Amino acid sequence: MQKLALLFLLLCPASVEAQQRSRVILAVFAHPDDETTVSPVLARYAREGAKVYLAIATKGEKGANQHAGIPAGDPLAKVRKEEIACACKQLGIEPPILFELNDGELGAITNPLGQNIQAVADNVEKLIAKLNPQVVITWGPEGGYGHPDHRLVSDAVTQVVQSLAGSVKLVYPGLTAEQLKTASSIWPDGIHWHSTDASYLTVRVPFTPKDQAAFHSGLECHKSQFTADQMQKVEKALDAAREGVVAFRPWFGNWKANDLLQ
Repeated sequence: MQKLALLFLLLCPASVEAQQRSRVILAVFAHPDDETTVSPVLARYAREGAKVYLAIATKGEKGANQHAGIPAGDPLAKVRKEEIACACKQLGIEPPILFELNDGELGAITNPLGQNIQAVADNVEKLIAKLNPQVVITWGPEGGYGHPDHRLVSDAVTQVVQSLAGSVKLVYPGLTAEQLKTASSIWPDGIHWHSTDASYLTVRVPFTPKDQAAFHSGLECHKSQFTADQMQKVEKALDAAREGVVAFRPWFGNWKANDLLQ
């Protein structure tokens, strides 16, 4: 009996460690700063001991803004790489995984045809095989406000997940029309954020004030994209719209939950 008890004690830490390794979330987005759509949830699970990874498809090198004074191209790509690393650190998640594809060119007609979007799919497939995530998060098919890179990343991630026989849960974040009324003040002119009906947003993940503060700190890393005033407006509007919960639409199945890793 003593030998069996000793064996049990020796195996228990390994078993617990294996369970912790299985708590893995992979988020895949198009640009540095896209993670802000779900960052309170990323911060929550990292705080609770899960491994949380963020993959970014493009360099974001075309997102130049006058206030930052950084020219588009390599100089901006370098800054945005530093900004997303800063954001991941503030959220408490793993360092970013960068595919470093060209901004705005995922849907380009190239030779061979579709090689850019296929590069996203190939990278995601490799990451899923390597990291074995329980849950993958990405843009919904609407791409938030319809950005082509957002939509195409969603397509590529969905393509990979649908080939895996249900072994990975895929979710898309969404905001209802009512929430968008609250958050409408933060969208620049010409941007129309697309709503998701509440009946589809069946996975509702709460987060704490500490996770909300991490979202603020992560957003504030993206100085090339937002002025200090814009950051405060985004924080205030999204805090009010979310009310302590990020809602997700499951890609497949009738999944209702308040925990991504249940």
